[in-house]
Parts: sequence; structure tokens; C-alpha cells
Amino acid sequence: MNTKDVILCIDDEPIILRLMKGQLEAHFGEQFEFLFAESAEEAETLLANLKNEDKRLVMTIVDQILPGKQGTEFLTEVAQTFPNVIKILFSGKSDFESVIVAINEAEIYRYMIKPWDEADFINIVTRGVQQFYIKENIELQLAEIHHRVKNNLTIITCLLELQVNEISDSGSKIYFQQSINRINSIAKVHELIYESEDMTSVDIKKYLEKIVPTIRATLNSHNKQVTFLFDIPSYRLKVNQAIPLGLIFNELITNSFKYAFDDQKDGEITISMKVDGKRLAFTYKDSGPGFESEGTLRTSKSLGLMLVNIQLQQLESIYTLNTNDTFELNFSFDTGRAKRLNNTVQNILT
Repeated sequence: MNTKDVILCIDDEPIILRLMKGQLEAHFGEQFEFLFAESAEEAETLLANLKNEDKRLVMTIVDQILPGKQGTEFLTEVAQTFPNVIKILFSGKSDFESVIVAINEAEIYRYMIKPWDEADFINIVTRGVQQFYIKENIELQLAEIHHRVKNNLTIITCLLELQVNEISDSGSKIYFQQSINRINSIAKVHELIYESEDMTSVDIKKYLEKIVPTIRATLNSHNKQVTFLFDIPSYRLKVNQAIPLGLIFNELITNSFKYAFDDQKDGEITISMKVDGKRLAFTYKDSGPGFESEGTLRTSKSLGLMLVNIQLQQLESIYTLNTNDTFELNFSFDTGRAKRLNNTVQNILT
């Protein structure tokens, strides 16, 4: 027996839920499994059951005012478990501020005012359902693309590694290995995306946990006993930001292994991240002696630090650099800017 996809409706007024139930079942019949809840807490139990049963949540229709929780807050939480879910928000009043929050934070599909017109309601739900399946199909194709890109990058690194084995000069081998690590940093992004339900972002914690051991393993020839201290919470980052970030840490770690611990076999590297809304702040620090610097990456003659500077610019980062008796780079960037509301508000309200 085929499992039906699910549409979940949440409202604290039973009469509203009965009205939705009647209109949805009259139009869609038995095409979907319809679930109804009178509170966010009740809905969260239903969502947990859907996750355990591996069912697909197509749409969530939520009232803005729920007992103990705003509808926008609930929709934001739902998307963490079901990233492709179509989100419709209802409100008993026209509240422009709620619309803005719904667009920017909950990323809703439509915002509707009670009481609603049945024809408009069914039309919006129908178009939302169509969008869900279109997106699902696109993401299947994207997954295949990411898989192929990752495989192609792996082939390139394998060819480079074969070339390294034919090189006798240790200095040349290092340059080849650095290029291999850079390619691997990019390949890991595509690998994580392929393994994830979300085709647009990666968990930065998992990403760094994958690339750092790989970089470290390739630098073992330096015979350094380096301890890594991580303080990285889970946070999903867009692909076009994850790749520059991975390249930054690839260059920083490589430079630390090559230069920071020349007179010592033991060393320590600290990588931490703090989240402030949509702004991420990173600290990279090693226990080396530092070096003379003007406090800027822009004028550095080191290729690695030049690449770090380029990637920081790509992320539009603000940074500070301390090389006095240590190497410490602090940088931060905005993971997402406010959406343009010109046509978006109009589309959601209609």
C-alpha cells in the first residue's frame, strides 16, 4: 500500500479546522493524508511521528497566533526537519510587520487573511502543492549533479596524487598536495549536499569535521603533533559561502603546519564560531610565535594568505589579524541579507 503525502493544518479554533478539513477533502479527496492540530505542541508530536514513519510533509497551514508560540516561529522550526515543505500562514488581521517577518524568517509561500474565500484558498493550496513536487524533482536532479561534480573532482585529485608519486622533489610534492587539498575542500561540499535532504546548504560543523582531518593527514610529513580545539555549533551555510570558508581554513591550517611550529613539534590550533542572528564570527588561532606583519592580508606575499584574503572578500567579511607572538585571525560575515520586498510581498498577499 502506497503511503500518502501529508498536509498539516494548525489552528486553535476547532471550527476553523473543520472548515479547512471540509474544503480540502472536498477538492483533493483521498489524494493526501490530512492532519489537524489545535496547538504547536500537538503539531510537533504529529511531525515527530511523520519523521519516524518516513512520510513526506508537503504543506503546513498555520495560524499566526498559536498557544505559546507564533506561527512564524513554528514554520521556521518545521523547515529544519522538512526543508521543502510549503508554508502557508493565516492571520485574523492584516499585519504588515507579521508579513515581513514571515517572508524574511519563515520564508512562507503565502500569507492569507481570515475569513478567506474558498476558491482562493483551494487555488493557493493547489499551486503550492504543484510547487512542492516541482522542487522535489529539481532537487533530485541537483543531487545527481552534485554527485557527478564530486566524482569528477575526486578523479582530478586521484590523477594529481598519481603525479605526486612520480615526483622526487619534496618541495614540488608539497605544492601538488596543497592543490589536492584545495580541490578536496570543494569536493566535500558537494559530497555533503548529495548526502543531505537540503540541496542548497551544508552543516558547517560537519563540513569542517570532514575537511580538517583530511588536511591534517596530508601534512603528516611535517612531523608535527598538533592538537585541534573546536568550538563549532551546527549551522547550515549556503554553498557559495561554504566553499570559500573551506578554502580559508585549508590555507590557514596548511600555513600553521608549515611555518608556525618550526622550532617545536607540539602545537595547538583553535577554531571557533559564534552565531549572532544571521552573522557568523570565526576565530582561527595557532600557538606559534607569530611573525612581522602590517596587520593586513592584502599586502601579504604568501600565496596562502593571499588566497585567504581573496576568499574573505568573496564572503564580504570584516576581519582583524594579530601576528604578535601568535597568529590569530578573527572574521565575520552576514549569511543572508534581507529579501527585496517589492514583488515578493505582492505575490504572497495575492
